[in-house]
Amino acid sequence: MLLSRCRLVLKAAARPLLFVLGLAASLVAYAEPQTPEDFVRIFQSGTQIEQEKAAEALEWAGLSSPKLFDLVEALALKTLPQSTDKVTINFESYLVKALGYSGNEKYRPTIQKIIAEAHDKKLKKYGEQALASLPVYARYNPIIAPKSWPENTHPSINQRIVNMVNSDDTELMRLGAKRVHNELNYPPEALAALNAAIERNYKNHLDGERLDAVAWVAKALAGSRQAEYKSTIQKVATGSADKKLQSYGKKYLEYFPK
Repeated sequence: MLLSRCRLVLKAAARPLLFVLGLAASLVAYAEPQTPEDFVRIFQSGTQIEQEKAAEALEWAGLSSPKLFDLVEALALKTLPQSTDKVTINFESYLVKALGYSGNEKYRPTIQKIIAEAHDKKLKKYGEQALASLPVYARYNPIIAPKSWPENTHPSINQRIVNMVNSDDTELMRLGAKRVHNELNYPPEALAALNAAIERNYKNHLDGERLDAVAWVAKALAGSRQAEYKSTIQKVATGSADKKLQSYGKKYLEYFPK
């Protein structure tokens, strides 16, 4: 009886460790693609979950080459006739949005075909969003990655974040800040770019979109908990031209040790 109880205690103690190990393994298995070659490999032979994550990551990849997006297009066309259940519709939605992130007009007819033939309203909506994204990402991708791949070496994710934040484009600043904060990725060069973006903006009267973007920049910088940047967040909390941005700054000061 005592031996049985000991085994039960050991099993119970092991469960949290197994959960942590399983979570860590899943994060490794579905890590964000780091290079264009990673994206190509995943769209050639990855699992559906890997392909969904890769399609989502194309939003900040700065890629437009048919060498990659022809694979996404082929997969989207193959999946389209099967897009009648929730799981497949969701998968196709990721793919059509990814085609929009290409910024490449080559894929406009395919996106239009998906909209025309989709049976699901949600999928049609994402197709329309992809059409709207094409001209936007024709402008964004050369900012995220100034030299096109595969003719040139593609910048690292950290350099792409710096490029987004330094662009002074409202949406790219917000996107770069979110990548820093949501991935808990705080390279020194990205923090320096975030700090400079705050210095450029916090004293100005900002429209709603710009204010939200600068708030994300401040949140990402504060989330690093780097003591050298506490004074910048204090400036936001006390010196911003907008009271709403001041309130965000006061909130983000809580990230730093007392």
